[in-house]
Amino acid sequence: MKGSHRPNYFDDNQFDDLLAKYEQMIGQGEFYYFDVEDFEQIIEHYLDINKTGKALNAVRYAFRLHPNAFVLMIKKAQIHLRNKNPQRALSTLREIQGLEASNNEFYLTCGHAYLLLGDQKNAEWYYQHALQQVSDQDETLDLLHNIAQTLQFSDLHEQAIKYLKEAHRIEPQNLLVIYDLAYCYEKTGRIQKSIGFYLNYIDVEPYSEHIWYSLGKLYHEKGETENALEAYDMAVAINPEYADALLDLALLLEDNGRYQKAVDAYQEYLRQEPGSAEVHFFLGNCYSELEKYQPALEHYQKALKLESYNPRVYYGIARILFEQGQLWDALFYAKRATLLDDSDFELFILYGRINSRLRMYKESAKAFLKTVEIKPEILQHWLMFTNELINNQKYEQALKYTIQSLELHDQHAVIHYRLAALYYKTDRLRNALRTFKKALDLDASQYEEFFNIAPEAKRYKEIKKLLKNQIF
Repeated sequence: MKGSHRPNYFDDNQFDDLLAKYEQMIGQGEFYYFDVEDFEQIIEHYLDINKTGKALNAVRYAFRLHPNAFVLMIKKAQIHLRNKNPQRALSTLREIQGLEASNNEFYLTCGHAYLLLGDQKNAEWYYQHALQQVSDQDETLDLLHNIAQTLQFSDLHEQAIKYLKEAHRIEPQNLLVIYDLAYCYEKTGRIQKSIGFYLNYIDVEPYSEHIWYSLGKLYHEKGETENALEAYDMAVAINPEYADALLDLALLLEDNGRYQKAVDAYQEYLRQEPGSAEVHFFLGNCYSELEKYQPALEHYQKALKLESYNPRVYYGIARILFEQGQLWDALFYAKRATLLDDSDFELFILYGRINSRLRMYKESAKAFLKTVEIKPEILQHWLMFTNELINNQKYEQALKYTIQSLELHDQHAVIHYRLAALYYKTDRLRNALRTFKKALDLDASQYEEFFNIAPEAKRYKEIKKLLKNQIF
C-alpha cells in the first residue's frame, strides 16, 4: 500500500537479524517460528522495497502459522493493491469484514481499493470511517497524509487538498504536509496559493534548494521575473551544483536580455554537465547578442559537433557570417538550415537576404516566397517577397502576389500604395488612380510608399491632384 511504513517493533539491528533468519529459512527450506509482528515487519520491508512477490510469499508462509491473523489478511489485500488488483484486495477484505470493525487500516485499505477502481464515493465513505477509528493526534495526522498521498497518486489533487488542509490544521509546521499542499495547489492551477505554501515551507526550513527552485518556476510562470530570478539564485546559492536551477536561471536571464549574466550561468552549468549541445547553442546566442562573434562561433561549432541536426545552430552561424560579410560561407550554413527545417520562416528570410546580396535573385525570390507560404498572415513577408520582385523589375509577378496578399491584408494602407504603384508600372492607370485614392483614405501619411516604387509618377497630374486634395 502506497504511503505505508514498517511498524517500529524492533530497532534496525534486531530487524536485520530477523530478516536474515527468515531469508535463511526460505533459502534452506527449513522451518522456524515467527510471530505475527515478525511477519508484519518482514512483509512491510518487502513492500517498502517493491518486492511484492516476496511479500506475498511471506504472507502465504505466515498463514501456515497464523491462519486467522487479521493483520495478515490486511497485508495480503495491500499486496493485491500494489499489484493493481483491487478486486482481489476487496475479496480478501470481505473475508474479515466484521471481525475487527474498529480497525482503521481495514477501512483505509478498502478506501484505497475503491479508489483504484475509480469509485470515489465508496472510497470517501471508507476513508471517513478510517478516520473515525482514531483519536490520537499523531495517528490521525499520519492517516490524513496517507489518504492525501493516495489521492495524489490517482491525480485527484483537489480531493487530496481537503485531507491535507485538515492535517495542516493539526500540525501547521509539518513540512511534508506543507509541501504536498503547495504541490496540489500547483497541479490544480492555483499558483498564488501554491506560492503561499512554498513560502510557508521556507519559513520553517529556509535552506531547501528544491523549494526555492519550485518557487522560481512558479514566479516565472506568473511572469514575476525578478522574484523568479531571486528564487533561482537562492537555489543555486544553497546548492551550487543544482544543475536544473542553473539552467533555468540562465534561460530566464537570456530571455530578459541579461546576456552576460546568462553566459556566466550557462558556463557554470557546463562545468557540471559537460557535453550539452543545447547549452553550447544557448551560449552562442548570448555571445552573438553581445556582439562577441568569435566565442559565439566557437560555441555554435561545439554544438554542431555534439548534435549536427539542429537547424537553429546553422542559422546562428550563418547570421554571424552574413554580418561579417562572409557571404558564401554564410550561404552554406543558411542553406543547410533550410534543408533541415522547411517550416521556420526566419531561416528562409536569412537565406533570401544572403542570396539577394549575392545577386542570385531567382533563389532569393524562392526563399521569400517560402516565408509567405509558411506565414501568410505576417504582412512583412509579402513586402519582402514583392520587394525582391520589384527590385528585379518583375512588375507583373509583383502585381499578382500583391493582389493575392489583399486576402489577408486589405486593411493595410501600405499594400494598397504598393498595388497602386504596380498598376502604374504596368500601365493600368485607371486602376492605379482608384487604388491610390483608397490608400490615401486608409492612411495618407504613408503615400511615399507609392513613390518609392514609381518615382516617375510624381509628375503625373492626376496623382498630384489626388495627393493635394487629401493632404492640403
